[in-house]
Amino acid sequence: MPRRYHVTSHAVAATIYGSKLWMSSGRTLAAHAIPSAGSQLGTNDTKSQAPVRIPNDMGNITKLMTIPYHPDRIFASHDDGKISIWDTKTMERLQVITVSMYGICTMTCVGEYHVWAGYNTGMIYVYDTRPEKWAVLKMWKAHTGAVTHMVVDESSLLLDEIKGRLQVVSSDSNGYIGVWDGLLTEHWKEDHLNQRAQEYCAYDEARVMICSWNIDASKPEKIVGDDDKAVREWLGTMEDPDIIVVGIQEIIDLESKKQTARSLFSRKKADQAEAEEVLTRRYKLWHDYLVRMIGENYGHNAYTVIKTDQLVGLFSCIFVRTSDINRVFNVDSTSVKTGLKVMNKSIHGNKGGIAIRFMYDHSSLCFVNCHLAAGQSHVQQRNADAEGILQSANFAPKDYADVFSHGGDGSMILDHEFCFLSGDLNYRIKMSHNDVLTLLKNPDKLKAWEKLQQHDQLLRQNSNNPLFKLLQFEEAPIRFDPTYKYDPGTDYYDRSEKKRIPAWCDRVLYKGNKIKNLYYRRYEARCSDHRPIAAGFSFQTKVTDQEKRDRLMANIEEEWRTHIDRFTKDKKARYVADYERCTLNEAFGLLEKSDWDVNDTVIKLLGSV
Repeated sequence: MPRRYHVTSHAVAATIYGSKLWMSSGRTLAAHAIPSAGSQLGTNDTKSQAPVRIPNDMGNITKLMTIPYHPDRIFASHDDGKISIWDTKTMERLQVITVSMYGICTMTCVGEYHVWAGYNTGMIYVYDTRPEKWAVLKMWKAHTGAVTHMVVDESSLLLDEIKGRLQVVSSDSNGYIGVWDGLLTEHWKEDHLNQRAQEYCAYDEARVMICSWNIDASKPEKIVGDDDKAVREWLGTMEDPDIIVVGIQEIIDLESKKQTARSLFSRKKADQAEAEEVLTRRYKLWHDYLVRMIGENYGHNAYTVIKTDQLVGLFSCIFVRTSDINRVFNVDSTSVKTGLKVMNKSIHGNKGGIAIRFMYDHSSLCFVNCHLAAGQSHVQQRNADAEGILQSANFAPKDYADVFSHGGDGSMILDHEFCFLSGDLNYRIKMSHNDVLTLLKNPDKLKAWEKLQQHDQLLRQNSNNPLFKLLQFEEAPIRFDPTYKYDPGTDYYDRSEKKRIPAWCDRVLYKGNKIKNLYYRRYEARCSDHRPIAAGFSFQTKVTDQEKRDRLMANIEEEWRTHIDRFTKDKKARYVADYERCTLNEAFGLLEKSDWDVNDTVIKLLGSV
């Protein structure tokens, strides 16, 4: 008759380490001694010590696990995006790792040190836990609902000599499952191939000029006199760029946006059509103006527009040197609306982002034009807007070799090798209006800028917020005065009753391998309450020699077979040793004798006792 033991009530997670059963109710963590067979322990004798209460600065525990690479540790995932690490001997909390702002519903260890985490957003992330700061190896949208469970299936790898594979099976809140390659075969091969890219790639320098301006609903015809000179300089600072990217924000004013929103929500088709017509005319005005300015700066027909896109208030336009147009392919764009929300869903894009991507030679580029949430104190909303744009912008996936990063398929912004994010990010300076103006009067500009940047919200998020999704981007040093908020037509910062605090709202960020910043500056066009900014960059694009790549890949395939053979033999030996009838070294010897047939080895092992 089996005995019953009282353990943790209302348990939501459990794992075994050594001779203890670790369990959690979500808000507690307990370690229970596991009674051996025939033990006469009473029903309340399984708890080796009092349970630990989870501190209030952490969410509920959703999963417990161990990682072989980190002995004497229990890892707990939490529904607030944290992972806590506990000492198995003392039950002390050793460390808390914040990996996301989204809840972790489940996680599992695959192999010695890889952790697969499933989120309430439907995303699965794979982490390498060896570095102090866990590295993201791969991420993808696995499910439309929350990822509720994940199970590692090693049985095929151990027992199927023909089709042996290691699978991770995930399930979601909608009742669907996904089956994934737990060995990350393609990631392993691509990683090893990329480490030897110099052997099969030729490189060429690409130069890109990124121009951004919140125009405060200005029309091109308003740009005259000194403003015309400033805008020509804005659109022509870089000598002979390969790519010119122009991002405009607030192409219509706020009152027009509200009217546009009312029109778009109107049941009357006439109102909707009228609003769309107004916007279309404004986009065309700016498109034609930019084409004319670029032509006058660099020569008519020297550059060709390869893509434009728009969202209410946002306009993006990308030029490529006409003589290099054959180096460009698979141009695509997508947009994400933030701003006005109904039932927690963004339905009107008075804020948001436009992402345009394309392949240049055999490299992938993505340019994002953003307008994030306004308001001095709305830092978290800006953070959420930025993350929403990066996570929600979707392109059609592409099956290209060596074009995207981190094993991605090009469906997400961060899959691309070179990413540039610019626009009115709206991060402010957390100081008083008078204190900022006093500092800006300091003749030692470098000292003033340094002091102001200590209170810049974007830079502070980079320093203090490990969840900040823009943390993976870089920014060149800011060596110019704040670009917002001016009284239009003047050099005076806001003199209205509101006295908005000057700020570096307008920014250019970048992400990619060995990107070199050439300049980063503002321009003195005064027709808007923002000054335009621009930045120049150079980086190396690649052209792949397919024959050399194929020969190298054949060698890597052989290296993979050697790697997986060692991995499989180790797994088989540990599986046999787990029967506790032989040591690990003896298991290797027994499997050698049976030509690595696990079934045959286990039968002989058990029959010999």
